[in-house]
Amino acid sequence: MTEDSRAHAPTPDAAARQLPEWPSLDWLKKQAKRRLAELRETRPDAQLSDAQLDVAREYGFSSWRALKAHIDSLTIDGQLVAASRSGNVNTLRAVLDEYPDKVQARSGEYRWTLLHIAARHGQLAAVNELIERGADVNAREEGDNTYPMHWAAAAAHLDVVRRLADAGGDVVGHGDDHALEVIGWASCWHNDDAPHRAVVDFLVSRGAKHHVFSAIALDLEDVLRRVVSADPLALASRLSRNENNQTPLQFAVANERPRMVALLVELGADPLAVDGWGMPVAAYSESAETDHPVMEAIHRLTLAEVDSADRGRRAARGGLLDILASIAVRDWKTAERLARDDAQLANTPGAVHLMAKRGDVEGVRWLLDHGADANARWAHWDSVVTPLHLAILADHPDVARLLLERGADPRIHDTKHDSDAIGWAEFFQRREIVKLLLSRADVPGPGA
Repeated sequence: MTEDSRAHAPTPDAAARQLPEWPSLDWLKKQAKRRLAELRETRPDAQLSDAQLDVAREYGFSSWRALKAHIDSLTIDGQLVAASRSGNVNTLRAVLDEYPDKVQARSGEYRWTLLHIAARHGQLAAVNELIERGADVNAREEGDNTYPMHWAAAAAHLDVVRRLADAGGDVVGHGDDHALEVIGWASCWHNDDAPHRAVVDFLVSRGAKHHVFSAIALDLEDVLRRVVSADPLALASRLSRNENNQTPLQFAVANERPRMVALLVELGADPLAVDGWGMPVAAYSESAETDHPVMEAIHRLTLAEVDSADRGRRAARGGLLDILASIAVRDWKTAERLARDDAQLANTPGAVHLMAKRGDVEGVRWLLDHGADANARWAHWDSVVTPLHLAILADHPDVARLLLERGADPRIHDTKHDSDAIGWAEFFQRREIVKLLLSRADVPGPGA
């Protein structure tokens, strides 16, 4: 280890037991297993993590993670990884002068290159040093199949993105696991701010092209029109499985882009399309305003069905989205007709849940008045929840209050996090709803 890298290594408590000069992680893992056996003699429920923490503290570290980081730093690759992350160019130079082939070293489960690490953390000096020593700017890591440029763009490190491009980096980056390309990494994860827009503008200046998702993310109406005009099938494109195979319309609703939602509907996006889990556009909405154009489009289809039913003197064939859309646009007459033709429609699984998540107090009240269960359980992607859980998730205290008044049980737990209403409200920091819940006698206080 060089003096410089030693100065930046984690420092254990001086009074703690000393590690061997060259400890290995395997050696420490064996120690932790032995410690676990000792702990279980008096604590049968002890876990491996308890034993690991004991071992770490014995050597003066606050956690197993901190101890592991120290062990990693004692290796050549560990020094290079730490230096790339922190931008410690002196250590990079010293180690790579002695081990020049290590410029191609990879780290971690997904085998990131040193350049990935330096780019992700915006360490321009380290990026320069690695490039000058022959690091491959277009190497891909093995997790998301990305270039270093993807990560620099996602973190809005424009100077690093420019340096990588100047060194021959591919500004398009097709083939990453999220299928977003570099421009998508710079724009599609709630990155509608000046630094990320600057990265996008630079990428475009070097030849990258907007796609439907980057245009939506940045609220670029003219760009979205051009993308769809050039390729109408863009409206039916999908995000990757990592994002539940969302459609552009679902993506626009999820990212609260009401102008883009309206434009997508105008351009012909399918309002009934579902994601890879079978969830409709409405499942992504946390605001009655955001997906209103979608509800209007669905309602037009509903009215056509009601008209057909009238001509044929039959019951209207309504479903979940028909009743939701009729309520959302305040067509109470059609909503009543659908409920008469199918007495169970108001209590369709998910109906009151999605109205609660949208923050539609009138809609929730109508559904409850027509037989919906305030305590109904419904699978919201990978967790079974109540309407109250979703009102809390989207921060709609008026809906939460109505649900509680109509018999919602705040003690019901979801199936993924095993948490009741107060747990959700505290986790998401919904202060008004926390106060509302704590004012009730049937809600235990924090930590109860």
